[in-house]
Amino acid sequence: MPDIGYSHRPVALGTTAMVAAAHPLATLTGVEVLKGGGTAADAAVAVNAVLGVTQPYCCGIGGDLFCLYYDAQSGRVHFLNGAGRSGTRATLDELGRRGLGRVPVVGPGAVSVPGCVRGWAMLLERFGTRALGDLLQPAIHCAEAGFPTTRLVSQAIAEILPTLDDSEWRRIFAPHGRAPRLGERLVQRDLAATLRALAVEGPDLFYGGRVGRAIAERLEPDGFVVFADLAQHTGEWGEPLTTSYRGYTVHETGLPTQGLAALLALNLLEGFDLPRMALHSADHLHTLIEMVKLAYADRDRWVADPAGVRLPVEGLLSRAYADRRRAAFDPEKAQRYAWGDPSGDTTGFVVMDGRGNLISVIQSLFRPFGSGVVPPGTGIVLHNRGTYFSTDPEHPNCFAPRKRPFHTLIASIVTRDGGPVMGFATMGSNGQAMFHAQVLTNVLDYDLDIQDAIERPRFLIGPFTPEEPADRIRLEWRVPARVVAALERRGHRIKREREFFQKMGHAHGVVVRDGTLMGGADPRGDGAALGY
Repeated sequence: MPDIGYSHRPVALGTTAMVAAAHPLATLTGVEVLKGGGTAADAAVAVNAVLGVTQPYCCGIGGDLFCLYYDAQSGRVHFLNGAGRSGTRATLDELGRRGLGRVPVVGPGAVSVPGCVRGWAMLLERFGTRALGDLLQPAIHCAEAGFPTTRLVSQAIAEILPTLDDSEWRRIFAPHGRAPRLGERLVQRDLAATLRALAVEGPDLFYGGRVGRAIAERLEPDGFVVFADLAQHTGEWGEPLTTSYRGYTVHETGLPTQGLAALLALNLLEGFDLPRMALHSADHLHTLIEMVKLAYADRDRWVADPAGVRLPVEGLLSRAYADRRRAAFDPEKAQRYAWGDPSGDTTGFVVMDGRGNLISVIQSLFRPFGSGVVPPGTGIVLHNRGTYFSTDPEHPNCFAPRKRPFHTLIASIVTRDGGPVMGFATMGSNGQAMFHAQVLTNVLDYDLDIQDAIERPRFLIGPFTPEEPADRIRLEWRVPARVVAALERRGHRIKREREFFQKMGHAHGVVVRDGTLMGGADPRGDGAALGY
């Protein structure tokens, strides 16, 4: 068994700028924008657009977007909430009238308003220097000419193909009745045409123009979103959630994302001397697992759209609350906790430009290929974020009109003394906050470089199927058998997974250390980090 510190890839190094993203073509696009004088915001939009073509199961303009932006000029971190809201027909009564016990997981009923395109426009308006049309050109070329299908894309199409009956989706992604083979070109001409029109007409095309009408026409018969919901959509700038951790300030995306859970976990972990515990020892993993459980319990109770609801965020992030919660910790025994479905697909990436600006982005369709719905002629795969609404009328995340659902999506920026230290984002749905806690502590407590921190073994808590126990813990196999046995003696239900298990997230990060930029990309995915 190899040493758990073994790294597959060297850390990417640079002195001026860095891009770490989930596909090499996207990373290269970002570097080219930066070398041409673009800002981190400019590069982020170009990177995201290419990812929407090359990772069509994870992200795209039919999804939602959140990001944190460190502005070097002001020394402030800004939070962009680019998520869309539920439709005006989204009510519990309407669910009941349709004979539904919950919001659907796939199909038109799972779709809330996609916020990505408006988010791009807002990001460029505030921090960009390049026109949207220019930044979309690499993605347009990639969609029209096609790109070589990676193994992950081929696998995602093959797995979802038997479950989707949307004729437009099947025409685009399985034109021969099968998934594209490794290296076979995947061409998306309808998406290229939509992006080309977007480059000329801007985001109003998507929300008030012909593309918006095509989306509404596809959704209105069976969904909850109507054309007016698209036309009224806007994103919001706000403040990130923050906590201090061992002299650093950790910023996470605010509500309705689960960034709160990552901060709660760090508040709890600050009460332990982690560096005195050997990395990935039984004591280390037991402590992280138990603190994550406490943080997720609060996440499930409180995270929701803050509009119109008073949520006790300040109290949850207080040190006194962390002290009370930490008192439940038993160093020799695992706790019980009920978990949600950990499956999902997302993309997270980080860009730092030559001006010192740093952006951490998370953008998603949620489930692989989202709702599975493609409005005819658009090439746009619509997300299924609406499925995360609760049907409990007493829960703050209850299904209701014009409301943002709970989001597993989060992105992080770490600063110290007002300067950027780290940007980090990872896909992984339910697991994202626990992956943040693991990778951030690898860097901040154990002083690992970002590539090594990303490659270290991870755990993921939660069942994949209804038959599995709710407190199932998946652990990558590089953790020694003696450690697994010690965890099992403490009551943890362990399932060992293969090396670099795909569902442990595809993480990307940039760290600033001694004036050098260090980039990391996850070998669990297709990504790459490049700096200069």
